[in-house]
Amino acid sequence: MDRVIANTRFGRRRAFTMVELLTVIAIVGMLIGILVPALQSARETARRSQSLNNIRQVGMAVLVCAETKRWLPAASSTADSANVEKFPRPPEGNPGRREHSWRAVIMPYLEEGSTIQNYDMNKHWWDATSNSGSGVADPALGVPHDSNAGVAMAHVNVFACPSAPLVPKVSVPASPVSQSARPALGAWLQNPGSADLETITGVNPGVVSPERYPLGSAAAKGILENDRVTRLREVADGMGKTILAIECGGRPLVYRGSGNPVPGEVHRASGWADSLGPFRVSSIREDGLPGASPNAGLPMGVTNDGAPMAFHRGGVNAVFGDSSARYLEPDMKIDVFCALVTKAGGEMVAADE
Repeated sequence: MDRVIANTRFGRRRAFTMVELLTVIAIVGMLIGILVPALQSARETARRSQSLNNIRQVGMAVLVCAETKRWLPAASSTADSANVEKFPRPPEGNPGRREHSWRAVIMPYLEEGSTIQNYDMNKHWWDATSNSGSGVADPALGVPHDSNAGVAMAHVNVFACPSAPLVPKVSVPASPVSQSARPALGAWLQNPGSADLETITGVNPGVVSPERYPLGSAAAKGILENDRVTRLREVADGMGKTILAIECGGRPLVYRGSGNPVPGEVHRASGWADSLGPFRVSSIREDGLPGASPNAGLPMGVTNDGAPMAFHRGGVNAVFGDSSARYLEPDMKIDVFCALVTKAGGEMVAADE
């Protein structure tokens, strides 16, 4: 039998046989097989913890905003804000009647003062004209860096989940006119800054039975509403029992029912400044499409198109109105989830059920 000989300056010594060497290699391989998944799991745990810390900071910024302005921001300022019949006076918090995300409103209360200083709330978030009047386009951005569009491309750490995949450059189509005046974004040289967390504006009818959330009822509304600020007194269910923001990662790519994006689909929401991100709880099936029977819908984890989704194993991180951040388990019942979304539904449920 072949032998592997080990020589030293003191002479020859007993060598390893090929069987012994192969055994050692097999043992090392087994150890690697055990240690690599453990290392990956530890890294994911660290990423999930970082995500939880990010979303907690967002919750704290919203509370500082409420303390400063005496209201919680609108979930989004939409095309309706320019409708003088619907809003004879400009909506509170949006005197310019422009389209903005709730994230843009709270940016000054995060450690992002230098990022938001060039942003103009009197222009739409996608406006590509310079806010200083320079009119000079940044070669790396394709628009002036001090335009709203240029600011919207900035990466903001607390709005991004470290577990979410990097989004490649994609062309975002124009928004439906009924929802937004935003044009297509394909001319931009890079994508807007990530937004892997979102707010939920309420619960749709038919999600639970017996019906508790008629369309338009106060009981069906989330803590933040479109085109309307929220007073703290309106959160009758309690700030600590109402979800303020929750993970919804990977957009503008669309995920449904698997770990891969749906080919050819692009979500209407394209970044942290975009006003089209908020959604309502719907009856989502296991394949990530709507249409589940009442009480049978999945609250999270199967799509980022109108439902919470993260790239952790299982559930998602959420921050509540009191800025407490928690990990929500994927097997949470849909009626419990709905109760945590509504701000004045009157449901008796604990946040950790």
